[in-house]
Amino acid sequence: MTIRLTLLVDSPSKRAHGNAGSRLALGLAQTGRAETTLVCYGADPAPTWLPPEVRIHRLGVDRVSRSLPSLVRYLRTQKPDVLITRQVHANFVGLAASWLARVPPRWQGKIVLVQDHPIELSHASNWRDNKWLAKLSYRFADGLISPSPTVLENVIRWCGLDPSSTALVPNPIPKFSATLASPPHPWLRDGGPPVFVNTSNMTPWKRLDLLIDAFADLRQRHDARLLILGEGAERSRADEQIRQLGLSAHAETVGWVDDPLQFAARAWAFVLSSDEEGFAQVLTEAMSTGCPVITTDAQGGGPRFVTDDGRYGWLVPRADRAKLAEAMVRMLQPEVRAQYSELGQQRTDALSPETSANALVDFLSGHLGLDNLVLRSNVPRDADGRLAP
Repeated sequence: MTIRLTLLVDSPSKRAHGNAGSRLALGLAQTGRAETTLVCYGADPAPTWLPPEVRIHRLGVDRVSRSLPSLVRYLRTQKPDVLITRQVHANFVGLAASWLARVPPRWQGKIVLVQDHPIELSHASNWRDNKWLAKLSYRFADGLISPSPTVLENVIRWCGLDPSSTALVPNPIPKFSATLASPPHPWLRDGGPPVFVNTSNMTPWKRLDLLIDAFADLRQRHDARLLILGEGAERSRADEQIRQLGLSAHAETVGWVDDPLQFAARAWAFVLSSDEEGFAQVLTEAMSTGCPVITTDAQGGGPRFVTDDGRYGWLVPRADRAKLAEAMVRMLQPEVRAQYSELGQQRTDALSPETSANALVDFLSGHLGLDNLVLRSNVPRDADGRLAP
């Protein structure tokens, strides 16, 4: 028997949440244990590496807050066994849609929420991620998964959930198999000084100011470059800090890029300076390319989990400029870089799409008892894969 799963994502190919969903769908296809559909409220195309057996369904809206009617119709007509939603405000929409789709009783599936950031911190960073509403509503979900132990413990405690209704399912990362294109930035050409790379949405808690300060300390003793990828509210402030420190010839904000892994694959090291990270998917992405990582021990526990307490990446105290600069200096040593490059790739092997997919399906089968659902191999379906009337 295979389980019919629907993953609600913003985009199948862009932004962290969409990439996490698509990579999980890849793993589910690899295991053969689930039929997966990505239900999207964005118009971005599917990634080229997504298997054709993963279906894409467009809700025809541009944001999750407008997707409720379309999502209810989808649940009533397609009748997936499980709907999985991600992000706090998307979880609210999913809970409302699951309730409406069952009244009158038309959809009999389960809803599982993904919480990938401590709820109190999510609330502080996004007014839509209301921690009090989460505390009230999350208990009505059939299950909940999180990508790191710290986040899972936080949501269990904050929302008063039964731990047996939750599971750890890390955000997966596939092996880096892309062809290296020509260097995406002149500083990444062979023969130049070492280049450190950072990718973020440039919010205040990503602490670009800390990263730039640490890089300035490194520049007093060593020749190196810094490229900061992404768009966000802090970009102009970062540009001004770079100018004031006299680093304009050595550090640069690049803006949004479609394929940040092409930068990581050619960088000397990836540096994450965040104060908060529930998982830190940018770390596993960099690791997959062979790029060693340096990261702060951010609240939310993501970097500590991804690096396994610093075994697979260089972990420094949060908000510690001196320690961050020291780690960057140490990483300039070729033998240190080679060691962490190999360790990072070893870590991503343990976070493969197939491993995360198996963890998810084991949880769904065990906790939700999906073996007892109406879906079985001998249940008739129509040509579109829906349950026959």
